Amino acid sequence: DLPPRTSIDSTSASSKLVSSNPGSLSSSSSPNVDWLVARVQQLEEKLAKALRINDAPDGQKRLQSTPETAEPAEGFVSKSRYFGHSHWLYGVNILSVERDLVGPEKVKQGELWTTLGRCKALGRKIKKNRLKPLSSTNLGAQIPERELADVLVENYLRTFEGVFRVVHIPTFRAEYERFWERSHRSNESFAILLQLVMALGAALYDDVFSLRPMATQWIFEAQMWLMMPPEKKRMNFEGIQIQCLLLLAKSTCNVGGDMVWMMAGNLVRNAMFVGLHRDPQYLGDLTVYRAEMRRRLWATVLELNLQFSFEGGGSPLLSAAHYDTLPPANLNDDELTDEMDGARSTAKSPKVPTQTSILRALVATIPLRMNLITHVNSTKPGDHYEETLRLNSDLTKSCRSISEALLSLQAVPNSPITPFHVLVTEILLYRCFHALHQPVIVKHLDDARFYFSRQMCLDSAMKITHIWGLPEAWSGDKETASKAMDADLKRLVTNGTGIFRNVATQAMIILQIELLNAKAGQATSLGYLPTVGSANLHARLDATRTWSLERVRAGETNIKGIILMTACLAHVRALEQGVDAKQKTRMMFEAASEISQRCLEILKEVAEREGLPRSEWEDDGAAILDDASVSSMAMDWMQDWNWDDGQGISFPQWEADFEGDEVVVDDLGFDVGEF
Repeated sequence: DLPPRTSIDSTSASSKLVSSNPGSLSSSSSPNVDWLVARVQQLEEKLAKALRINDAPDGQKRLQSTPETAEPAEGFVSKSRYFGHSHWLYGVNILSVERDLVGPEKVKQGELWTTLGRCKALGRKIKKNRLKPLSSTNLGAQIPERELADVLVENYLRTFEGVFRVVHIPTFRAEYERFWERSHRSNESFAILLQLVMALGAALYDDVFSLRPMATQWIFEAQMWLMMPPEKKRMNFEGIQIQCLLLLAKSTCNVGGDMVWMMAGNLVRNAMFVGLHRDPQYLGDLTVYRAEMRRRLWATVLELNLQFSFEGGGSPLLSAAHYDTLPPANLNDDELTDEMDGARSTAKSPKVPTQTSILRALVATIPLRMNLITHVNSTKPGDHYEETLRLNSDLTKSCRSISEALLSLQAVPNSPITPFHVLVTEILLYRCFHALHQPVIVKHLDDARFYFSRQMCLDSAMKITHIWGLPEAWSGDKETASKAMDADLKRLVTNGTGIFRNVATQAMIILQIELLNAKAGQATSLGYLPTVGSANLHARLDATRTWSLERVRAGETNIKGIILMTACLAHVRALEQGVDAKQKTRMMFEAASEISQRCLEILKEVAEREGLPRSEWEDDGAAILDDASVSSMAMDWMQDWNWDDGQGISFPQWEADFEGDEVVVDDLGFDVGEF
């Protein structure tokens, strides 16, 4: 009988091959030997798998042929950065034709290459112009006039604070009033916190993020303040609040947003340093106010760490075994009193909406989502697909229960829960389906055994695009558009980045894959499930292109996403018309060139609006990028311009296609039925 894992010692077999004739091997042939060794190992592994299946009883043979034994897709490294399975960029590799369209080896000359160079050069100048000198002696002093500050603060309190509980609103308002009354503002930590609150509020100020340079300045000041010695002085409750707001602001305002996963790990450890991971009942006699604020802030730390793990394609590096802090009580801010926490009166019923209802709903699924993201980015072999299906079942039931509960709470008269809060909560939850199934479809898109994952990705993509109001919210009819989407959320997905860009981008990739497969003659259903029409997918992608142009108008300098989508739509038209490969490529190039020229004109408008001297961007014809410039660019699609982010990982199976049980709610730490 064969051992359970493998019947052949690959290492010993390979070494025998290499040493069988050492005299025939020269140093110059070592690459060939390495290749042969690798090839032998691959063949031995395939043989071992085949033998295991053939030697097994009939029942076990059927088990071995089912998806339960599917191994996880591989991550990849590009220019020193590792991209895990859950990172949204991982799915771009399936769209190899569109991805390679603007690679340096494909467009070394011509109109598209010229326009891309100009867009990149202008984008760099715009971003550089947003950076202002920093002084460690003047931190927290860049406060706008009271009228503007009031608007920005209310923007934040109305939106973000209802989801991520960071401040105690009555205390914050009282301190805010004292801040304006004092002639000498000595409380530097509150000034830093206030600037971060206003930076997040600035993303909702208008449709073009006109306060972006100011928000960028505030974020850099907060980061400098946290790094200044003595650092230990900032390791307190207010310091953790500032770190939470800083991570949210960096991600939302696109100020080093690709680094937030690493910063989130630091936030978790700092929160543990001050004991937020231990429930207040174990920390002595604390008032209801102090105990509940600690529980709220720890819940927010957990949620941010989890979300930025999805963003970064990494693991949260944390589990429920590392903390015992209870979920926050169902209390409004004005109910946090100075009585002892152990003697407090019973909290409100879960059916009563409070200012903590949204955070409590998110806390309910944190253990499940932690297990999910850890599973997705696992490097260990095992029965991965069986676990994927189990997690999908639990996640589906939890999402449905929480969505229904929040909609019910929102409908209560005078409820503090707004449509914005419910929609953002759904974004944070439903994005998990993409992360869970994306690694499967990347590796097994056309394998009928894994069709369920493909269908789940499509369903969740349709849900996300519905939240984004596509296509109605981005139509030319203003009345229709205003009714199709919450105004705050629409402004945030236009101006913001991080969650408010990447979740929809991942959904768009799924829709593009399905639309291309449909036009290539590959059905999106096995025949017994309802299908999504191509016209529906096409309309949503067209609306997404409008959304992307609005993002550029709001100061987004990265135009790669809109070029990818435009190329995909041109690819679809080519398939519909049945043109040959050469004409298809020409159609894609023309569409990409046209949209890149539109983006260049919009970027010029942005440069003028943000005060960039006309001499800096009027005559930009010489600012064309050569191959060396492209090679030296940062690798992140979210931040910069490398078209080879997928280098080091290949999916040859796509080239031909596109060329011619009950959830135990107690385990969730949250009574969904009573919520």
